[in-house]
Amino acid sequence: MSRYDDPSWYEQPQKNDQDSSSQAHHADFDHYPFLPAQDTTPSHSQGPVAYPPLGAPQRLQRTIGRMLTLIALVVIAFLGGWFGHQYFGQTYFNQNNPSQAYAALFQQAWNKVDQNYVDRKSIDYQKMSYAAINAMIATLGDKGHTRFMDPKTASAENQQLSGKFTGVGIYLRQDKDTGKLVITSPIPGSPAEKAGIKHGDVIVAVDGKSAAGKDTTGVSAMIQGKEGTDVNITVQRAGETQTRTFKLTRSEIKVPNVLMHYIAENHTAHIQVVQFADGVSGQVKDDVTKAKSMGATHIILDLRDNPGGFLNEAVNMTSLFVKSGHVLLQQDSSGKRTPVDVTGNPIDTTSQMVVLVNGNSASAAEIVAGSLKENGRATIIGERTYGTGTVLQPFNLSDGSQLLIGTQEWLTPQGHFIRNQGDKHDGGIAPNIEVKLPANGVIVTPNDANEGNFSAQQIMQSKDNQLIRALEFLQGKK
Repeated sequence: MSRYDDPSWYEQPQKNDQDSSSQAHHADFDHYPFLPAQDTTPSHSQGPVAYPPLGAPQRLQRTIGRMLTLIALVVIAFLGGWFGHQYFGQTYFNQNNPSQAYAALFQQAWNKVDQNYVDRKSIDYQKMSYAAINAMIATLGDKGHTRFMDPKTASAENQQLSGKFTGVGIYLRQDKDTGKLVITSPIPGSPAEKAGIKHGDVIVAVDGKSAAGKDTTGVSAMIQGKEGTDVNITVQRAGETQTRTFKLTRSEIKVPNVLMHYIAENHTAHIQVVQFADGVSGQVKDDVTKAKSMGATHIILDLRDNPGGFLNEAVNMTSLFVKSGHVLLQQDSSGKRTPVDVTGNPIDTTSQMVVLVNGNSASAAEIVAGSLKENGRATIIGERTYGTGTVLQPFNLSDGSQLLIGTQEWLTPQGHFIRNQGDKHDGGIAPNIEVKLPANGVIVTPNDANEGNFSAQQIMQSKDNQLIRALEFLQGKK
């Protein structure tokens, strides 16, 4: 590990990064062991030169001469060091190694603040460090993907992907244009769902503290807490002028990452994958097998509002429906592309299939949608996906925090970039049939349908026009 990979590197100031005034105050003359000045006037005799004894005036003159010489040498040494520091410590910049140069520049700035800022009580080293890391990550442009997590958030995210965590049970996203923190959906059976929090609610405050200017990590940290404790979440609901405040009690949540509703009249299995957590491909396999035993001939794989998850789960899930071919291409920083193939253990390669996506379908969800589309296995219905196409590798830091860094690009089997390339929204997966959910639209999940015991007719009369279009397509209405 290089010193720049270690958060403690800033505690090791470089010797050439001392302030000039500090250098003057700490000059140690033991570092300049000057010997008494000797008379080195050349002699024209061949033997030793003998000097007559010095009288008092001569001794005083010689002493003063020595002192002046010593002072002159010290001044020259100091000025040489000072000018060297000014030139090499502040002006010199190694253009041949920008990584090292700018890392040193940051260390120099850190030291200047640490050594000179007047209000010592306001210096918070953890806050300074985390803010600097977040700002560094933001410059990369991999929004919503490459990111930094403090120890608490890192632990919570790892728990969530394992299928169990303590919280209130909401999925969050940050609108790329407005910065608003939007609840994509409450987790079925969670305190948030039971209290009445809905898809599309915007968080404006937590326990009375404004959420303005916060990102998803910051707001998640505000919401997190011990099991059994309360938190007040204030939301703005579309179409309403007044905000709503919900008092929620944090509890242990078991995340149902795969939900299925079987629509008997249409012989259709509506399977929702909430996120690509550990084991979801196996759960989908079980649900497809169960649905086929009930007579299913059509599959709707619902990936709307799915934020992604583990790459291996995306590969395994695609492999359930594709006999041979690429799931994706991985491209490294040198441009080398490596195909990732299906496992070769499919369970259904013939049932007519639709994949539902929207603007919140991201990461692993985009891999599955793109692969099923380009392998000709499924028709994609909905809206263009989010556009987060980087392979994330976790890097644990010394205080328990974590960096998730995009170390490779994800491309579709035909070589299309998933990640947005620049300001234009040209990334993501474009649907075969574009259907936008209207402002008053409501996503009908398998959990909703199961609780309401919905028939096909009830679903067709709902406000979920994307699911309706999927059912129409599967019934032959092109």
